[in-house]
Amino acid sequence: TGLENRLNVKRILLVTDDFVLTEELTFFLRHSGFQVATAVESREVIAEMDRGSPDLIVLHENNHKLNGDDLCIRMRELSDVPIIVLGQEQEEAAGVEFLEMGADVYLTSPLSLRELLARVRSLLRHTQAPSRNMKENS
Repeated sequence: TGLENRLNVKRILLVTDDFVLTEELTFFLRHSGFQVATAVESREVIAEMDRGSPDLIVLHENNHKLNGDDLCIRMRELSDVPIIVLGQEQEEAAGVEFLEMGADVYLTSPLSLRELLARVRSLLRHTQAPSRNMKENS
């Protein structure tokens, strides 16, 4: 039913300070069937996490309002939520660094929306287990 579909809609947190990219990706992801929340600064990301862990995070590496490296590490400490980093670097080292810090996917510019959507769907397919939500305090 329509209600079941709305309840199963996956929530993506888009983290970027690029207004044009925010508008483009929000429009694209919503029209692809996802809920999209946005954040610019680290405190906004943490607040979104406190509201309920998103199903996936898309982090724009070239964000002047926060340190993407630190945020990636912090998100991994808080949650196992999948992280896609949208990078500016074509060099292998930049992507490897983010992957080693906990990102699941590193995509370079120019961004292919088709590839982004395929990666989002793939990660969500592989992370359906409840254990991907917020980590329990031990």
